[in-house]
Amino acid sequence: FGLNMGETKKDISNKGVSLKDDGNYWYTTEELPKGNSKLTKYDLLITPKAGLCRIISHTDIMYSNSFGDQLISEFKFFEEALTKKYGVNKKYDFVKRDSIWNDTQYWMMGLLKQERYLTVFWNKKDGSNLPQNNIKNISVTAYATSSNEGYISLNYEFLNINECMSEYKESSTDNI
Repeated sequence: FGLNMGETKKDISNKGVSLKDDGNYWYTTEELPKGNSKLTKYDLLITPKAGLCRIISHTDIMYSNSFGDQLISEFKFFEEALTKKYGVNKKYDFVKRDSIWNDTQYWMMGLLKQERYLTVFWNKKDGSNLPQNNIKNISVTAYATSSNEGYISLNYEFLNINECMSEYKESSTDNI
């Protein structure tokens, strides 16, 4: 995406990225120096000490039939591209036991009710070619916003994610 682990808000802004402050060290933008045309929103976690440690990107919300065909196709696009680059992954594609949404024509409804999951992970533990470019973990996940719409989310975590999350948790509990 043209960003590096540990970069500060100022470093990223100096690259021409317009950041909207969402609070608690989260920033949103619609463009990155090397963004992907299928991704239209980027959420960045940038803490004062650790800097940039996480990028979550999203596709636009898209139509998908009740079987999830269009959403699954978009998911596969990202899965195949990232597998080519990072190698072995671990995929979860299942419906919770005893879900009433287990028939294929209810694929989207199962996803919407969070009783169906479609996600894939890359990390060194599972045999992928990470870390690369200081990236520790990557995941791709399908989400439903209704029974016929959804989006794909990509999550990149850098090697400094643990330090970053400690800062984030401290800031989230400051006023308790």
